[in-house]
Amino acid sequence: MSTKLRLDKNESPYGLPDHLLESAKKALASIEANRYPDPTYSSLRESIGNYVGVYKENIVPGNGGDEILWLAFAAYVSPGDRVLTLNPSFSQYEHMCKVFKAERLAVPMTLKNDSIEVDEDEFLRSLRSQNPSLVLLDSPNNPTGVALTDLFIHKVLDSARCPVLIDEAYGEFSSHTFLEDQGMDDLPESTMILKTLSKAWGIAGLRVGYCVTSQPTARKLNGLRSPFNVNLFSQAIALELLKDRSWMDKRVKAIVETRERLFSRIKKGLKRWQVFPGQGNFLLVKLPDEQRDLLGYLRENRIEIKGFDLPWEGHWARITVGTDEEMEKLIDAVEKV
Repeated sequence: MSTKLRLDKNESPYGLPDHLLESAKKALASIEANRYPDPTYSSLRESIGNYVGVYKENIVPGNGGDEILWLAFAAYVSPGDRVLTLNPSFSQYEHMCKVFKAERLAVPMTLKNDSIEVDEDEFLRSLRSQNPSLVLLDSPNNPTGVALTDLFIHKVLDSARCPVLIDEAYGEFSSHTFLEDQGMDDLPESTMILKTLSKAWGIAGLRVGYCVTSQPTARKLNGLRSPFNVNLFSQAIALELLKDRSWMDKRVKAIVETRERLFSRIKKGLKRWQVFPGQGNFLLVKLPDEQRDLLGYLRENRIEIKGFDLPWEGHWARITVGTDEEMEKLIDAVEKV
C-alpha cells in the first residue's frame, strides 16, 4: 500500500535530522521521568529568548500555540465579551470564543481576482466601534497565507483599547514578520506575539509553543498557566533544537522554494484551478465546480488536503507544502481527474 500523503494539517514534511536525533536521544537518556519539570522553565525561556532576541522574562512557554491562545482568553475574555478577528482565520479562534462564551466579530477579507486582501479600514472601524476585549491577528493568515503589513498592525495597536495577539505560527516561512521587523520595544504592554516550534521546527507532535510579550504581561500569563505545562521530554528536545537554527533555516528555505514551484505549477498547468500566493507553508486554491468531489477522489488515492467553507462562493482547499516528490504525486493524481 502506498504511503499516505498528509497535506492537510500544515505539518513539516521532514523529520528531525540524524545529528539532532542523536543529541536528542542523549538528552532524553538523562531525564528523570519521575521528577516534575522546573515550573519556571528558566532554561527553555532563555533559549527561546536567545532565538527571538528578547529576555527570558518576556517569554511564556505553552503546550503548543493553542495553550497560548487559551491563556490570552483566560486573562482577558469574560462571557459576553467580544473578540475581533478576520474572516477567514485560524479555526481555533472561533472554538476559543465558544469555550469562553464570547462573541466573535469577524471582519471579512476581500476576494479580488487573483488576490485576497484585508479590508483594513473596515477592521479599524470595527475595532473603534465594537469595543472588543481581545484582538486576534494571524500573520501569515491561515488559510489564505496573507501576511499583514507592519503599518496595518501598528494602526491596530494604536487604535486598540484592549490586548492584541499577533499569531506568527507560520512566521518563519514569511518574507517578513512583525516581531522581526519591530521587536518588542515601544509596543503597548498587552501586545502578545504567538510563536511555535510545531511548523518550521517540525515538532508539532511534541507541543511546544510560546508567547513573546512585555514582562508585566508575561508575568500575568505565566501566573495563569499550569506549572508543568511543557513535559520534560518535549522540553529536552526543544532545547537541543534551539542550540542551532541553521538546519531549520535550510528546511524553511527548501519548503518556501517548493511552495513557489507548486504555485507556478498550478498556475500554469491546472488552468481550471485558482491558486493564491501565500506566505505560509501552504497554498489556498479554489477548485472548479466540476471537481467538487476532488477531495474524496484524492482520499481514495491516499492523499489528504484540507477542504474549506470560506466566505466566498466556490469550493476551496488548502494544500500543505510537502517535499517536491510529494507535490509531484499530488499533481499527477489531480491531472488524472
